[in-house]
Amino acid sequence: MSPRRRIVARRLERPRSSAATWSALALTSMAAACGDDLRPSGGALGTCDGQVFEIAREPGLHVLPGQTIEWSSNPPATGAHYPLWAAWYRTYDVLPRGYWVHNAEHGGIVLLTRCPDGCEEDRAALIALAQRLPVDGRCQAPIRTRVILASDPELPEGVRVAAVAWGAYYTASCVDEAALTTFIQDHYARAPEDLCGDGLVMGGVRIP
Repeated sequence: MSPRRRIVARRLERPRSSAATWSALALTSMAAACGDDLRPSGGALGTCDGQVFEIAREPGLHVLPGQTIEWSSNPPATGAHYPLWAAWYRTYDVLPRGYWVHNAEHGGIVLLTRCPDGCEEDRAALIALAQRLPVDGRCQAPIRTRVILASDPELPEGVRVAAVAWGAYYTASCVDEAALTTFIQDHYARAPEDLCGDGLVMGGVRIP
């Protein structure tokens, strides 16, 4: 397998105030070449012990569904994944990582929870956050934007909430909407394949 990559943590910047700026980003292709590193930057740390990790991008190789994959980070944010991806703008129970890593490769954001004591309030807050995101002009109704929400019991101990984009991820001990919004603004539609075609992996519930 490929050697593990060095992971660089950075502090969150203050959220941007202009929704129009973000909408323009969603409408513009900002695909980056595979293998390019995202550059870390400084800024104010959010609440909930939030941290952003920028990692070296690896080739998005396809492997058979169910095949064991060794990723360079937890949660994974680059590298090998399954050929299929999950349908957009849905909530899932546990969804195999090999599917949603493919969603990240398509420029989307994967919101994750790990709550042994239950996640009803956290998931409700994340759904509300997804509903407030700008509409992505590359998507067709009923998809509003390239976001999915899933439970992930494999997240590290102490990480209750995470967000994944291609080449970067965010972890926190609770829901910090401002920090999550900043992460999404900074990383949405910045992947090798800037696509909004709906996935074939169903089973989730459409976000209203």
